[in-house]
Amino acid sequence: MLKQLAKHKTEGCDGGKKVKGRKRHTVVDTLGSLLTVVVYADIHDTKSSILAFTKALDTYPNMKAISADTGYRKTFEEQVQE
Repeated sequence: MLKQLAKHKTEGCDGGKKVKGRKRHTVVDTLGSLLTVVVYADIHDTKSSILAFTKALDTYPNMKAISADTGYRKTFEEQVQE
């Protein structure tokens, strides 16, 4: 069970899927080992995935490539390229 460390909204709603609760974005390596986790309920999936990627890149600056779900494609690509 994950413990809530920061004071954010404890529940969010995904407009497209009508899913209530916290969103967990993970970054893993090619073996599936966990590199970083970002948990948010009150911001859009794309923005929290960018936070997860940035956090992982700060910790592991030697990352050479990433792969993400197509749902993040346009905004995620634009932000990561900057």
